[in-house]
Amino acid sequence: MKKINELGRSMVEMLGVLAIIGVISAGGLAGYSKAMYMYKMHNTISFVSDALVNYSLFVQRDIRDYPNDRTKMAENAHNFTLLPDCVPQGSALGDETYQVCKAPLGEIYPRFFTSTSSEGYYHTYMLYVTFLKNRQQACVDFLSKNWDRIVPEKVWRKGKMWLISNQGEAVMYGSGGGSLSITNLAGYCETLCGEGNSFCSVVFDFTGVKY
Repeated sequence: MKKINELGRSMVEMLGVLAIIGVISAGGLAGYSKAMYMYKMHNTISFVSDALVNYSLFVQRDIRDYPNDRTKMAENAHNFTLLPDCVPQGSALGDETYQVCKAPLGEIYPRFFTSTSSEGYYHTYMLYVTFLKNRQQACVDFLSKNWDRIVPEKVWRKGKMWLISNQGEAVMYGSGGGSLSITNLAGYCETLCGEGNSFCSVVFDFTGVKY
């Protein structure tokens, strides 16, 4: 009579167990990756929200001494409390002519200029939020936030938010005297931030604001 080893396992059974472990591990990694992405997105939104609030407070002061040095925009934004948490560094896009701030999902490039005209003293503030990974999804998730509520209404009166990439650009939010509006968000993100784009940036643009 044959003896059956009840404690033994066939090769097929072992392969089945390994396959199940692999599926569970893959699911765990996918869940972890998603959680990390959402965490970084939350931190990016908080970083930008704080930056725009700081801007609305900053321009109430006399800012005529703000330096118009294009090569040190991030450093100046940090020193003048526009972006107090900014750590100035070179751009990951390979352009060494300007500084950026490192962000959880990419980098942030601040531009602040002052100028005079016959009508008075003006400033221009532009904040480029560039996504380096998961660009299309990051575009949708970032723009889906209520930026018309996060940014004070008085700031939007002469401001806009637009999307730019090597494929073109499109205005996302605008203030033409009425309420802010958003149109075809997913379509714009797919066109401007999908495959084939070397970069994708959301730009907060407040220009010609008199103080």
